[in-house]
Amino acid sequence: MKPFKSVLAAVLLPLLCIPAVNAASPERFKGHMMLLADDLLAGRDTGSIGHDFASLYIASELQKMGVQPAGDNGSYYQVVPFKQSTLDMESPKMVVSKDSDSIEFEFMQNMLMSADINRESSSVSGELVFAGFGIDAPYLNYTDYDGIDLTGKIAVILSDRPHTFPSEEGSHFRRLISDSQVKHGAIGTIVVSTPTSEKVSPFEKRKLYVKTPTTRWLDKEGEVHNGYPQLQGGALLSIEAGKQLFGMAGMDLAAIYEKIENNEPLTSMPMGLTATLEKKSVLSETTSPNVIGVIEGSDPLLKNEFIILSAHSDHIGISKNSVLKDKINNGAMDNASGVSTLLEIAHEFHHAKEKPKRSIIFTFVTGEEKGLLGSEYYAEYPTVPIENIVANVNLDMPILTYRTNEIIAFGATHSSLESTVSSTLLKNEMKLIDDPMPEQAIFVRSDQFSFVKQGVPAVFLVPSMATEVKDALGVSPQTFLAKHYHMPSDDLNLPIDYEWAAQFVEINYAIARDLANTPERPSWNSDSFFATLGKK
Repeated sequence: MKPFKSVLAAVLLPLLCIPAVNAASPERFKGHMMLLADDLLAGRDTGSIGHDFASLYIASELQKMGVQPAGDNGSYYQVVPFKQSTLDMESPKMVVSKDSDSIEFEFMQNMLMSADINRESSSVSGELVFAGFGIDAPYLNYTDYDGIDLTGKIAVILSDRPHTFPSEEGSHFRRLISDSQVKHGAIGTIVVSTPTSEKVSPFEKRKLYVKTPTTRWLDKEGEVHNGYPQLQGGALLSIEAGKQLFGMAGMDLAAIYEKIENNEPLTSMPMGLTATLEKKSVLSETTSPNVIGVIEGSDPLLKNEFIILSAHSDHIGISKNSVLKDKINNGAMDNASGVSTLLEIAHEFHHAKEKPKRSIIFTFVTGEEKGLLGSEYYAEYPTVPIENIVANVNLDMPILTYRTNEIIAFGATHSSLESTVSSTLLKNEMKLIDDPMPEQAIFVRSDQFSFVKQGVPAVFLVPSMATEVKDALGVSPQTFLAKHYHMPSDDLNLPIDYEWAAQFVEINYAIARDLANTPERPSWNSDSFFATLGKK
């Protein structure tokens, strides 16, 4: 370990000695990026030594700035306990039977499984029941569970949602499928890909993540949060395998896909089939820190309210299935850029002539890539009363390889944050634009949603992704998403524009400052569904 620490010290010491200035600094921003996206950190996987060193660096920067610790026991850290499960790649087996006929689906060919977070060996058998999309959404007057009995049975569902659903609300209810299945007595789930899901997350790409450990956080009683032990087995089928399954039941999956496209209702029903799903998993436990600091507000009353700024510090580590020579996923844009932005915002707040009226919490969360786990843990166990957190601004994957005068604030239309963000941008000669890809439901897919579920109005800020850029001069958002997202090439070799990065810091600082100084507490719009999610 001594050589490793010596090399790390050689990297850290020059960065820690960068002279402080009051404004956002392109050089200081680059210094953060040089460490956070270096090969030495091996992709900052949750629970890894690389992520631990990234967290140490973040905490040391906050200490150097004079930002006060706001973690547990007077420290900068909130240590999150995790349980992890890795799939035994030789073990998955799925056999479907009808009378004396049976089909065994081939793992890693037309069927995928993930590790079981609850048990080392799992085996479940039961009747198959088609349950549409598996969605139970009273708010949208929709359910797939009428007229069927799932007690002790395995649900077969489609990896999609009704196309008439509002995208963000629909994605939220899709995330609650496991809750719905447990509520209705299911003991397992078979998910079938659809043409729509293939466009968003292709079956072939999902194969790349099968070896990735399943990770969940443990509550204060040591229980797995959202472990769903009642669901004893699960599998994902490709479209062709789905057609084979439905064909065995005498059902036409292509006709069902057509119904989805035509917005026609689906009919849930028993399929007349039985299935057995088996697998083995290797269980372990680890920890990984959230890093938290606070700058106390100046107003005697408003300082007891908090604006929480967040960015995830983890990434996806080292690729296990990649055929590329470079297997380290450095995560420069995802999310070293967001962390660097937040560190520079903290620097500006600390050196500002006037302190903000409300207090500002800086949260660098772990486990985002595992399912928003670190932010979810913090939102469940906040280090200040959750009712005193009045707004969240999240920074996740700002792609800083091109310039724009337009900013997206995912989720802004649901709360009064839209007005503040828009007016601040205008003062800074920037423009707030509408979500250019509402079908992606980005608002429910990053760390801000952990706070939304606790009733906190939130926005997720990124530069416009509709900008056209000639890749000879930069890397366009479209090119980044197609060629570099969650790939080893998301590294410091990208043409990162550090002058623009510093300007992006200034924009975000201005938004956070205005939110902290606005007399009125931010609030949800009365007609927003997300206003209903907070704790009662």
